[in-house]
Order: sequence, then C-alpha cells, then structure tokens
Amino acid sequence: MEGGARAPSLEKGMSAMEDAGIKREEEEGEGADVLVVDDEPDVANLIAMNLEFEGYRVRKAHGGRQALEEVARKRPDCVLLDIMMPEVDGWEVLRRLKEEPETAGIPVIVVTARNTDMDYLKGLGGGAVDYITKPFDTGILKAHVARALQERDRELVEQAREDRVRRLQLSALRDITEKLISTLEIEDILEAIADRLLTLFDLDICALCLPDPTGRRFHLASFRSRFPLSRREEGAFDITRDRIAALAGGDPFPRGGLHAISSGDFAGDEVAGVLSGLRSLHLLALQAREKPVGVIFLGHREEVSFGEQERELLAAIGNQAAIAIENARLYDDLRYDEEVHRQLLQRVITAQEDERRRVAMELHDGVIQNLVSAAFRLQLCSARLENDPEEARRALLESREIIDAGIAEMRRIIAGLRPSILDDLGLSAALQKYIMRLQEETPFNIHIELEETGIPPLTTEAETALFRISQEALNNVVKHSRCRRARVTIGVEDGELFLRVEDDGVGFEPPGAQRRMARSYGLVGMRERAESLGGTMAVESAPGEGTSVEVRFPLYAVTREE
Repeated sequence: MEGGARAPSLEKGMSAMEDAGIKREEEEGEGADVLVVDDEPDVANLIAMNLEFEGYRVRKAHGGRQALEEVARKRPDCVLLDIMMPEVDGWEVLRRLKEEPETAGIPVIVVTARNTDMDYLKGLGGGAVDYITKPFDTGILKAHVARALQERDRELVEQAREDRVRRLQLSALRDITEKLISTLEIEDILEAIADRLLTLFDLDICALCLPDPTGRRFHLASFRSRFPLSRREEGAFDITRDRIAALAGGDPFPRGGLHAISSGDFAGDEVAGVLSGLRSLHLLALQAREKPVGVIFLGHREEVSFGEQERELLAAIGNQAAIAIENARLYDDLRYDEEVHRQLLQRVITAQEDERRRVAMELHDGVIQNLVSAAFRLQLCSARLENDPEEARRALLESREIIDAGIAEMRRIIAGLRPSILDDLGLSAALQKYIMRLQEETPFNIHIELEETGIPPLTTEAETALFRISQEALNNVVKHSRCRRARVTIGVEDGELFLRVEDDGVGFEPPGAQRRMARSYGLVGMRERAESLGGTMAVESAPGEGTSVEVRFPLYAVTREE
C-alpha cells in the first residue's frame, strides 16, 4: 500500500518544454477512457477527479485483479497503475497487459511511491511509457497522460523510454562494476555481488556458489538473506553440476543467462523454512574463459518474473561478476604460489644445510673414523713387520676390512644423494627396485605395478627428475591413499614423455583458490621438478575416487642423443 498525493513535487527530468505544452495536450486528449488503478480509494479518487475535470472518462480499480477485469470488460485508452497492491501487484498487471497482443499497445503510466533505479528499470523495461513517483504534482500527471494519448508522440515517448532504460542499466552496471574492480580479494568480491544484487533486485535470498577444482560440485561461498537460514537450508546450496542441469532443464553454462527453476524441486521435501517459502527462484550461470566459475541463486518470496531489460542487466552483471571472480582466483593462486615458493626456497636452503650437516657427520663418524683406524693398523703393521710378521699380517688384514667398510659407507652416502642404480641400470630398474623395497616395508598389503613402453634414452637430469617425482608420489600413495592397488606408467604419447602415478584410494580435494591443502610442499616440489625441465604436472582427485598424478615433458627437452 502506498501513500497518496501530498505537497507538489516535480518529477526528476521534467523539462520546461513539457510544462509549456500541458494545455495543448490536455485539449487534444479530451474524451479518452482512462483506467486508474490504486488500492487506496482516496488516491484513486484524487486522480480521477483531476482527470474528469479535464474531460476524460475515468474508471477506477482498487486492486490488480479488478484492473485486469476492467481491461477485459473494455479496453481503456490509458492505464495509470499503482505498484504495491495486495494479491496481484502492479508488476504482475503490467506483465499481463504487455504479454497479450490485444492489450500490449495500451499506454501504461506507473504511479507509485517506489523510487529506486531498479524500480524505474522494472517499470520502463516492462513496457510502461512513463514513471511518476508519489507524491506527485497533478498538473504534471495530467501532462503525462495527455502526452501518452497522442498518437504522433508515441514514437518519441517510446524512444525516450528506451533511452531512460539504457541510462538506468548503465548506471546500475557502473555502480556494481566500480565495487568489483576496487578489490582483488575473493571474499570482498562475493560480498559485493550478493549485497548489490539483493538490494538492486529486491531479493529475499542471494546465494553465490563456486565450483570445486573438478568442476563437478558447487559449494556455497557467500549468501545474503533477509531472513535467517538454517544449516540444512544452507547445505542445499552445496550442489552438483548434474543437479543444476536437472533444475535448469539442461546444462546452463554453455547457454549462460538467467534460468527459472522450481523452488520446491530445489529445496526438496526434507528442507523446510525460508527456502520452501520461496515462490520464485532463478539461477544465473557465471562463465569466464569458456569455463564455469560460479552460480548465483536469486530468490523471492513473491511471484516474480524478470523483464527483458532486467534479464539483459543481470546478464551484464553476471559477465562482470564472472570476470571479477576469475581475476580474484588467479590473483589468489599467484599470491599462494609466491608464498609457497618463498617457503619452499627456505625449505630447500634449510634442507641443503641439513644435508651438508648429515653428510659431514656421517663422513666424520663413519668414513673418517674407519680411515683413522685403518691408518693405525697400517702403522702397527709397519712397526711389527720385521719382528712379528704374523701380527703385522693380521693388522694388514684388519686394515683391509676397515677400508672395505669405509668404501661401503661411502657408497651408502652417495646412494642417498643419487641412486647409483640410475647410472648403472637406468630409470626402469631403479623404479622397480624402489617399488619392491616400498612394498616390503609397507605395513599393509599394497600392490604397485610398473608399466613402461618405448622409453627413449633420457638425459641424466630427466631420469633424476622422473625418479624423484615417482618417489614422492609413491610415498604419498603409501602414507595417505589407503589404497589396495597403484600403478606407475611411463611412456610416449603425442610427442611427449609422460609419467603417471595413480591409485584407487580415498582421494582428496586438490588445492584450489578457495580450499588449499595445508603445507602441500610435496605437490609443489614435484611441480617444480617438472617445470625445471619444461614439463607440466596435473593432479586429478576427488574424495572416494582415488588420485592421479601426471607429468608431461616435451621429448626434445628430456631425450639425449645416442
């Protein structure tokens, strides 16, 4: 229900030219049939009295349903339409008038207390020829009615309406774009989108869902609601892409745009509360660089349909939102990678120092002590050679044993730095030996297969990188996957050398812009090794679906000449 006319107030944008033409237009419009629709009798009577004084034939309707009945009974020449009315509101009356060919040509002037940009856009975009806000000046009201009734002015009125719609669209789009480009923080961007859409389109619920790294499931990332939602209701927005497609009547991402969905089907029988009370629910699919980046759910507790101009504005906002979300994700990835690289570099430096310290201690406590002991035995041998040849011989044999132990210790230390079997037998044999040892030492039953076909001669750097990547990936399989079978595959495909380590274990959610694995240095280290030789690494995993780690290298970067 809206307030009636009070103190005169000129509508924004009314030109002096319109004031000067009031009298001529009033005279030319005399006798026209005007339908005044307002649920407040005092306001309807005030408008009717002023129009009847100018010679118009006026009918009154005190609600949307009565207005539609009056139009069906007799087609009016012009309709003055209030918006906030019970049962059937003005938006619904306007929609029904404009969708029927017999009534689409009736000029409709919205007369309402609603005065936001989106209200103007909804009214003018819905087909109204003019929009007047309460309280209004009766002289201006009569001028608008006279102008709407003039056939020769219809084209100019329609052009002015379209211009105002475009200005409103640009104004709303500029406002939300300024908010989106003011930050690269994903949380701030999501909040700005939800807040602005809730206000702009007078929503009851606005929920934004972002995809997981697989793109098969969307999780609630931000939402705004005029009413509190239960945890179960919030959980309804954690939804699979297949279910989104089912609700929208097909995959909405290739098509884009706005899709009306059934709030009952969305909430389901098990979810009660605000969601079950929604009478309108729409889905806006967000896509950037030809891939889904999110979904926006728009909910109303009243029956609402979006007009063409509103759909165009929502599509434009959706495009801006998708670009902003994707840019924020890329920025988040970059910032995360820089932090991980910084910490990884620090770990490398620390590891180098630890390794040097370990090698120094092992050389000091093992090899050097053996050499010192052997030197003492050789001195004893030299001293007793003439007087006690038998003791000298025993000292010499002991020296040999000590030196042999020192050699074995040195080989062990060297093997820790680089497996000697890589140099002796190559990558396949080194991996097979490592897999056998891993299966023997693992406390549970696990079967690991190695498949290799047509591996060309590789550079030393490539063999080391592939061995270390396999080693780290298999260690992760044993530590985390709880699998029964794993496979290591090495081969050549499409001009690239590939290494794939896959298991049938519990899987995990790979690190993404919204959900990072804490301290995922193993994955980062493998990726660093791959990229150091011009390769790439991809991780595919999902809870309960196992894990696959694959690295690929251009053949020219890893093969050596015979």
